[in-house]
Amino acid sequence: MNFDVLKNIPVYQKMIIFLLFILIIVGGFFYFAYIPKNNRINALQNEIAKINNEIQVNKTKLRRIDELKAENEILQKRLLELQEQLPTETDATALLKQISELGVQTGLDFKSWKPGSKKQNSSGLYMEMPVSVEVDGSYHNLGVFFYRIGKLSRIVNITGLNLGSPKVVRNKIHVHTAFTATAFSAVEGAKKDVEQKKTKTEPKKK
Repeated sequence: MNFDVLKNIPVYQKMIIFLLFILIIVGGFFYFAYIPKNNRINALQNEIAKINNEIQVNKTKLRRIDELKAENEILQKRLLELQEQLPTETDATALLKQISELGVQTGLDFKSWKPGSKKQNSSGLYMEMPVSVEVDGSYHNLGVFFYRIGKLSRIVNITGLNLGSPKVVRNKIHVHTAFTATAFSAVEGAKKDVEQKKTKTEPKKK
């Protein structure tokens, strides 16, 4: 650069050139240094805020871990108790036979008794054993029959209840009734797991 040329330039032009030079330097600093660094700082601050938030959430969970462990233990014990109440498949078959006998005792005339396919519940904890049933009898006898089923110690689900073809027999209205009675039995593998878990939870004899 020939600085002798600058000697002949008027002062106000020198000032303009000087200001432009300063602006170029400052603009370059902001564009190439300050703005990228500032964006990086903002990104790091956002990441730090996110991590701090996760730390706070985990601290909250950690404070509840003992409480959650206690609740889980209670639920596990309750699950074991409920699984122990499930009958074996043989017991469930006997239960369905008992239902048939209850119907006869209450004066119902069984027209059809068709065991359905056994299927495992989606939970994998028990089997469902349905039977499609058709009976004839009075409203009173039907009411007594379903009442006695409700009083059984084992759970039996009655679904698909359908009453039709009413007729008078000995001054009583008789109806043809169709329904599905479902008994439940423990899954063999689940039953063994229950016994093993029970053994583990029982205190050891000294």
